[in-house]
Amino acid sequence: MDRKSFFLGLLCLLGAFALMYCQRTQVPPSVLDPEITMTQITTHPESLSTPSDTTTFFDTSPSATYASWDLSTPCVTLENEEICVKVHIQSAAIKEVMLKKYPFKKDRAEPFIFNYNAKIPALDLQLGDMSEKPHYELVTHEAQRLHFIGRYANGLTIEREYRLSNPDNPKEDPYVIHHRLCWENHGQQPYPLQDVKLSLGSIPSAASDTTGDFLNFGYFNGKKTFFVKHSEFASSSGFFGLGQRSTRSTIQASDSIRWGSVKNQFFTSILTPHIAASGYMARPTESLAKDQTTETLEGMTGALSFQLGWLQVREQKTLDTEFYVGPKDFVRLDRLGLEQDRVMQFGFFGFVSKILFLLMKAIHYLIPNWGLTIIAVTILIRLLLWPLTRAQVRSSQQMALIQGPLKQIREKYNDQPQKLQAETLKLFKEHQVNPAAGCLPIFVQIPIFLGLYSMLRTVVDLRFAEFLWIRDLSMPDTVAHIGSFSINILPWLMGITTFWQMRMTLSPGLDPIQRRIFQWMPWLFLFFCYNLPSGLILYWTVQNVLSIVQQRHLAKKAPVSPKILPHESMKKTKKSSSRPS
Repeated sequence: MDRKSFFLGLLCLLGAFALMYCQRTQVPPSVLDPEITMTQITTHPESLSTPSDTTTFFDTSPSATYASWDLSTPCVTLENEEICVKVHIQSAAIKEVMLKKYPFKKDRAEPFIFNYNAKIPALDLQLGDMSEKPHYELVTHEAQRLHFIGRYANGLTIEREYRLSNPDNPKEDPYVIHHRLCWENHGQQPYPLQDVKLSLGSIPSAASDTTGDFLNFGYFNGKKTFFVKHSEFASSSGFFGLGQRSTRSTIQASDSIRWGSVKNQFFTSILTPHIAASGYMARPTESLAKDQTTETLEGMTGALSFQLGWLQVREQKTLDTEFYVGPKDFVRLDRLGLEQDRVMQFGFFGFVSKILFLLMKAIHYLIPNWGLTIIAVTILIRLLLWPLTRAQVRSSQQMALIQGPLKQIREKYNDQPQKLQAETLKLFKEHQVNPAAGCLPIFVQIPIFLGLYSMLRTVVDLRFAEFLWIRDLSMPDTVAHIGSFSINILPWLMGITTFWQMRMTLSPGLDPIQRRIFQWMPWLFLFFCYNLPSGLILYWTVQNVLSIVQQRHLAKKAPVSPKILPHESMKKTKKSSSRPS
């Protein structure tokens, strides 16, 4: 491996870690401060009395809620095999959604509950700045359907219907709650429906998301997806003053929104309206832990806003939405039909993540253990990369054979860089040496590694999955602590096998600086990857072991190479030096 190829490979590795650690969620455009207002779109007759030209998009006071409901009132339920939905009778909004097949904690029977102990119901409705609350009546209560009618004093009526997916219809997802809002004006004058807000509910952070990368609000505008991370609300001094910001209680903006979501590492709610929303609000929350009386969990909530125009006398207007509350399952979300799978945040190499996820699901169907599935995927990847590994080993062997002539060229043309490069390339060509072949596996493995990294961090399948001493493949394999320092076994095995592998692949042509960098690189990897999910470290460790086995196998089977003759320029030098003076 020549100097250029070496530094190119090193640059790719550093770039991979930069992508892995510096990949940030995209900040939505036109973000407004809480004090800023959004101009309302009005299409009413000039003779009618109109609201103010500007209305505060959302109440941002710390104690604000979308409606002052008494959340201790009775609830009615909707239920299927996957979820149990509790709906407040008084607010006709969702108190909580129980995910029956996903435990709240490992080795505990209690299921994960979305919007647990939240101050605001999910799908809570706010009409502009109206402070009056409608009086709701439960009209229909079936196993998978609820129908409410609410009435305002001014003659406005509102109907709310909830329906779970039909279990006999394979096209409908069991985690989707179908929701319909229908307004009818029985009053004496038109009514503005120009600032209708629907809450997306609240979700707490996941214990395994130590960096907070996945606790956020997100939305899709038909072209791009944007995410507001929980950390965006905290104050920041920025980088040398750039990007400095103060603490914010809310972040809000206007945009054409096809769907909005709040999510943590493994679960999400996604509100998909049949008409595009006109804006959003996101803000952090705090709630008591499910099994604690004092511990609080950080969380996220958000809402979408709709501009529905004016409701004329005796006119009806309807807003239909699908509300997904469930696991972040790529296949399930992809079937929703409007790119809702983007909440997975697979990142720059998302297409690789999707392929690897589908491959893992297929293998897991045959091998129902996620640790063994990761090992099987690693073996399959190594088999696919076999030609590149063989080319890498062959390149290393060839480089070793031409070290003598290469050293002579460097000594002769040390003060002639252009001549040195030309003669070096000529030597490579004569002996069919491709120094870049040693870097080729790195180029291919970087997207695979980053794709796997993004996928393994967020798929719900690895949550609480055990393997050998590992209790959760989505978290580090911590077995003990020394003070605050965690003892993780797999990263050390990864570092040792990486060091061994690099020793086997070190080319004799490396100068002392290159050799020193290669020797330190495994421990740099250990530092960066020490607290990564154990599923990812398992992949890296196994692929190191397989690479070592492959290289030893190829080295034994390599034919004995003939004696490399001196380079042509060296022959001329010897002939000229043998002539008598």
